[in-house]
Parts: sequence; C-alpha cells; structure tokens
Amino acid sequence: MMTLDRRQMLAATLGAFATMPLIARPGLAQDARALRVGLGAPNTSIDPHAANNVPNNAVNAHIFESLVVNDPASKPVPGLAASWRPIDDTRWEFKLHEGITFSDGSPLTLEDIQVSVQRATDLPSPSSFRNYTRTIKSVSSGDAPNSIIIETKAPDPILPNSLTRLRIIRAKFKDASSADFNSGKAAIGTGPYLLDSFTNGSQTLLKRNDAYWGGKAPWATVALRVLTDDGARVAGLLAGDLDLIDAVPTEGERLIKGKDGLHLVTGVSSRFVYMAMDQERDVTPFVTGHDGRPLTKNPFKDERVRQAIGMAINRDAIVERIMGGNALVATQFLPKGGFGTSDAIAGPTYDPAKAKALLAEAGYPNGFKLTLHGPNDRYVNDAKIVQAVAQMLARIGISSTVEVLPWSVYSGRVSAAEFSCMLGAWGVNTGETSNPLVALSVTYDKKAGTGSSNYGRYSNPRLDALVKEATSTLDDAKRASLLGEASEIVFNGHALIPLHHEGVSWGAKRSVEYTARADQYTMALAATPRA
Repeated sequence: MMTLDRRQMLAATLGAFATMPLIARPGLAQDARALRVGLGAPNTSIDPHAANNVPNNAVNAHIFESLVVNDPASKPVPGLAASWRPIDDTRWEFKLHEGITFSDGSPLTLEDIQVSVQRATDLPSPSSFRNYTRTIKSVSSGDAPNSIIIETKAPDPILPNSLTRLRIIRAKFKDASSADFNSGKAAIGTGPYLLDSFTNGSQTLLKRNDAYWGGKAPWATVALRVLTDDGARVAGLLAGDLDLIDAVPTEGERLIKGKDGLHLVTGVSSRFVYMAMDQERDVTPFVTGHDGRPLTKNPFKDERVRQAIGMAINRDAIVERIMGGNALVATQFLPKGGFGTSDAIAGPTYDPAKAKALLAEAGYPNGFKLTLHGPNDRYVNDAKIVQAVAQMLARIGISSTVEVLPWSVYSGRVSAAEFSCMLGAWGVNTGETSNPLVALSVTYDKKAGTGSSNYGRYSNPRLDALVKEATSTLDDAKRASLLGEASEIVFNGHALIPLHHEGVSWGAKRSVEYTARADQYTMALAATPRA
C-alpha cells in the first residue's frame, strides 16, 4: 500500500525562479517563469489514448493524469489515487485524493475513470494501450468515500504499474476524435498544465493551470519544441534559445560540459534496444538473393539464420563507438538480476566466422540481400545503429540496404509488421519483464491486447502459456521464475536480437534543475528552477 500527500510532493518543487525569456508568439504571452525545451523525438498527438509511446506519454502527462504515476526510478507512486491495496486475488481498492477537478472546473467522477479505461482499451491504434487495460474487468465505486474498486479478469500483480500509462479524460469526450484533442477542444485534464496549442511535428505550447488541485506548477509557460536534429538541439541550448534539451549526443555532451552556465544530467534508462525479424510470412518482402530475385522462403523462420545475425553484430562496438559508452550491452529485457531475468541467458557472442558457418548450414552459404528498416528521430543514434548493423552483416555475406524513416511514418508501418528486419526499442518501465514479454514476444492478438509491438509476429505457444501464468501469479518468487523461463525462450531461441540498454542524458541551463528519469520522459514536471 502506498500513501503520500500529493500537495506535499508538489510543494517541494516550488522555489525561486530564474528569468528565461520565451520567444514571443501570438496567443502565448512572454513570461519570466517560462521553460523552453528541445525534444529529440516528436509527439504525434495530444489524445492520451491515441498511441502508446514515450514522446506522446511524456507530453500528455502535463495535461492528463493517471491514478498511479511512475517516479524517476519507474517505481509506482500516488497520482490521482492517494493509496491502493489488493482486497483479494482479483480486486484492488484505490482511494482518490479529495477535491480533484478538471481544468474546466468539473469534479473527477467514477464515470470519467470508467470511460478512460474503456476508451484506452477500444481506441484503434498502431500502438495500443490495451496492453495495460486488457486484464480489467470492471471499475466500480468502493464502500469508502472517494474509493473505487478495479476488478480484474484474473490475478494481475502489476495492475498499479499498468495504470501509470492510463490517462484520465472527461467522460463527455469519450467519443471525441484525436483531432478534437489536438485542437484543444477535448484536451481537458486534471493536470498542472493546459494546452495552449499543438503543431504536429513542430511544438506543443502549454500554460500553467492555476486552479490545479495539487498546487501551482513552477513554470507559467512551457514550450516543447520538436528538434529531431541533434546539432540543432545542442546549438539551441548553447545559444541560449532553449533551457533544457534531451537525448544529448556524445559530441554534444562534451560541448555542454565545457560551457559555463550549462550542466549535463545523466542516468541509466530502462530502454531495451533490439533487432526484430519477420518470423510469420513464408516469403518476406525485403529479402532477395544477391541477383535481386525474391527468395522462395523466409530465412528468418530458421533459428540458425537469426542466431547468425546475432553473432554478426558487435554489440560492444556499438556501445563504445556509436553510443559513446553511454549504454550497456544487453542480453535480455533487463540487465541480469532484474525481476524476470535469467542467468541462463548469455546473449549472442560476436563471432562472424561461426555466423557464416550457421548461414551455410541453413542453406545460405553466400548470404542474401536485405533491407534493414529503422527510425531516424526516435531512439538515441537510431539511424547510426542501423547503418552499423548493416556494415556488420555485410561481413557474413548479408548485403544490406538501409532505409530509415521519421518516427511519424515508421511507427505505423512497423506496428503493421510491414518490414523484414527492423530496429525496435522498449522502455521496461514496470520494473519486471512481464510487460515487454506481453508486448514484444507473446503472439499478436489485437482482441486480447497481446503482442501489440511484436513487429516480427513471433509466435510460440509454450511462451504464451508461461507468460499467461506469470501475469496472473501474485507470488513474486514464482512469477519471477516463470518470467525468467519465458525470457529464456525468447533470447536463447533468438526471437529477438538484443543490442543495448540506452543511457540517458539531458542538457540544461544552470538555472534549471532536472531529475533524470529511467523512463526517458522529458517533462516540465521533472524540471525546477534552481534557487
């Protein structure tokens, strides 16, 4: 059970304010208490249920709140709910803070929560929130004042963690379109900020909600500017046009450390970066022979080919040369010792000679041609990683062409399983491997809400059964063992090729304090003026 006074938490963020002018724009007045943020990845919608990804979730958290929130270490702490406890195997009681209102003055009601759960479950999306709501059977009033009961279809030990992803909207907007949220018409939340304007691919402008039930936020205005070019983002901070930037590249870290008036904030993220391969189609679209003719069968269905690809990739070199050392070589979803990991997973060993032998054994002694896909503005050094993987695969006879796309395009296409071999990443922010297993490895089932980011459409009935049992097991030791066994199936069977766990860094003016977050969220909520 967790209990904490939200007002006390927020009061701790108040202090003296630095003077930081905001570039004037019609409709948003200049204010000395302004924060200007440069974002490396674009948010695509203000609709909090439209697409489950870090940029959208981070921006929308300013406007819409959840019953439970993640702290900087991804530990669930009170949000709209002051406390929670399991009543029995399938029922949880959540006690809400008193006096919660939406920005239009209307009080938070049970119906608002019910509608939000249902909408997040049903709304069509290339990256659905159904992973987090799929176990919920009902939401009803509790016996105690300001309490609600969430009943699950089966025991769900990580329900509070899942609820950190579910933003609450007003029930009256249950049928609103994403366009209504983007325009501001439906962007009515309980959060500390109000939407001033949203320009897709450009910026989101926020203003403080002075009537916020949890106390005033320190920044009167916030400009969240999308700057996917690393150089432009760093230059903006160096020139004084920005107060805070995220996803600082290696060369940018040196510049920031060397300039008076700036500082670097670093931490370890929970993001797992990997390569996925099409394991569903009998003929995969982006693989041919060296003569350009389509192959008669999909090579990625052969475990030896997948293993060869893992052994061809020098992950240590990617960490050192591409990531500048600001990453950790991965063997599985979390570093060993994490909840649901297994000591029986060693990860691929870099061995190009053995990789070539495996390809020959699988019937591809001369390799084949492949188009590798990835985003170019979503993960740290994403395009460079794909290029590096292509060069490494060439050494074992797999001639690779690279096609990288803006996240706004890539996210929909990769979620639709269009590609043959692709770069993916997942923030393991629940603190255990159940969430990535359900999202990335369990058989894709839109109705059941599983495999929503299973880009290669890998399917293994034994894995599905283990994960189903684990995610309904309340006993922590037993659940950890089941999850570890499921992780062994994924990684020892080379269903995914692990690359690394991202490091995380932000650059800021000395006048701005920022708390590093394992979930990589960049938010005004994590920034405070330095006294």
